[in-house]
Amino acid sequence: MKRFYALLCVSLTLGAVAPAFAASPEEKVDPIDKAANECLAKPEGQTTAGMVDCTHKAFVAYDKQLNEVYKKVLATVDAESAKQIRDAQRKWVAWREAQIKADDGPWRADRGSLASMDIEAMNVDAVRARIKELQYYAP
Repeated sequence: MKRFYALLCVSLTLGAVAPAFAASPEEKVDPIDKAANECLAKPEGQTTAGMVDCTHKAFVAYDKQLNEVYKKVLATVDAESAKQIRDAQRKWVAWREAQIKADDGPWRADRGSLASMDIEAMNVDAVRARIKELQYYAP
């Protein structure tokens, strides 16, 4: 029974993480997602620590892309829009920092290692969503 439970947890975890990097056949696969999928497919990417590491690498790459998109947007909009977007971005960054702090709170002590994978995947989703929001402003 313990073995079944362990396999179920791994299956659910892989199912929960994999869709974050999935694309339909007609969509072009994002290079960051492709790298994450390749990382997750390696033997070391199939351990809990490996999954967290692969997902964190995607987070770092998307965070870099977020900064590039942000700079491009500010360079292409009028001064008033740039001010408003800058203000919104600063508030978003403050929210993200507060969320990361909350994610690392004492509540995690009894949640096990799966929480780390879930949190990394949610961090990726948040940054990806913010990139899309900022891209809306770009010409």
